[in-house]
Amino acid sequence: MNAAPVLERIAASHAALAPGFAGGPAWAERRQHALASLLERGLPDRRDENWKYLDHARVAQYRFDAVTRVKVNREQLERHLLPVAGARRLVLVDGRFDASLSQADAGDGLQVEDLGALLARDPASALALVRVPGDDADDRFALLADAFAADGVLIRAAAGAVPTQPLYLVHVSTAAAPATHQARVVIEVGAGAKLVLVEHFIALGAAAALGNLAAELRLGADAAMTHLRLHQHGDSTAQVKTWVTRLAAGSRYDQHLLALGGRLVRSSLDLTLEGARADCRLTGLFMADGERQVDLYTRIAHEGVATRTVQDFRGIASDRGRGAFNGRIVVRPSARGADANQQSRNLLLSPLAEIDSRPQLEIQVDDVQCRHGATIGTLDPAQLFYLLARGLDPETARALLTFAFCQDVVGRLPLPELRATVEGMVAGTLPDRELIRGLA
Repeated sequence: MNAAPVLERIAASHAALAPGFAGGPAWAERRQHALASLLERGLPDRRDENWKYLDHARVAQYRFDAVTRVKVNREQLERHLLPVAGARRLVLVDGRFDASLSQADAGDGLQVEDLGALLARDPASALALVRVPGDDADDRFALLADAFAADGVLIRAAAGAVPTQPLYLVHVSTAAAPATHQARVVIEVGAGAKLVLVEHFIALGAAAALGNLAAELRLGADAAMTHLRLHQHGDSTAQVKTWVTRLAAGSRYDQHLLALGGRLVRSSLDLTLEGARADCRLTGLFMADGERQVDLYTRIAHEGVATRTVQDFRGIASDRGRGAFNGRIVVRPSARGADANQQSRNLLLSPLAEIDSRPQLEIQVDDVQCRHGATIGTLDPAQLFYLLARGLDPETARALLTFAFCQDVVGRLPLPELRATVEGMVAGTLPDRELIRGLA
């Protein structure tokens, strides 16, 4: 990829937009520093180890020098929403918090704040709150978001808070014209608090829009969070996400990632189990059909004593789709008694489809239990034979086995009404979708 034109477009866009950004001199200096670091180092490319599977030429096609300002009405939005009963809805439209579509008066120990409004009202607090990205390749898109930092949402759960309803965070890409939009999300869950967050990415239009999200999550001692991330973009939309997550002692984080749409999805998760007995369970399912690309990267660092990780990621690629799972687990010398299990299972449904899987373990201490494994292949001939021998035709047998492969992940989703909806979405993305819907 020739990165120079992309960087020139980013610099030109920043020069045009920067005078209108809030935050005063301190934020202007921070944005300028982020931009200078990005222009010096460039966006990641195939030479960067954790980015070698991504189609960087495809990313470079997006309009880094254009933004959109489109108003979304409630009726437009509600046609795309999930059935999350009683949820408090928060909406980002092209990266900007939309109070008219959101329920910011959360209650139940929850605080929700427009980061753009906080930047304007109290720049110093916003400066201390939002993480400063590093200079390594894995943080370059976070640097891009920092250079344009202007909007997003802050979510806080007070210590001991147990909200009775889930939060529903909707990322809306209007995709009304080719453009790039930036967003920041900051989530703090206090000690002993419990939170359920459903995060949903959708596109309203068909233009080539790129969303860039830099997000951070901090769980206090003995806190717990269940987090569903569902990508349901259109065929022209791309999304890049950089999540940095920190878990204190005794906390637990359950994540369910479903990448079911979009021309390109890149998800990076940097998670550190800082405190003793912190626990994370990560499941994921991606579907790469047509010419879609999905690239998932996780880096899990065990630092606390007796910390635990369980990962189960599954991928399906058909047509000319491309998928990748690159998962790294690091067990630090301080993490005695750590337990880490990582699995990546993948199905190829056509000759031109491609999936790369790279599970990695880096163990720096004895007295740990660590396991990993990866499989990439077609449907099991023995299982097919079993179903054919019992009278099923080949198409039905293949459809059942493919859907069952997905169901192992989908069946673990929280919220029963949401699980049923996602099952229908998954069935609708599979090659034998009509047959599967008939069997469901």
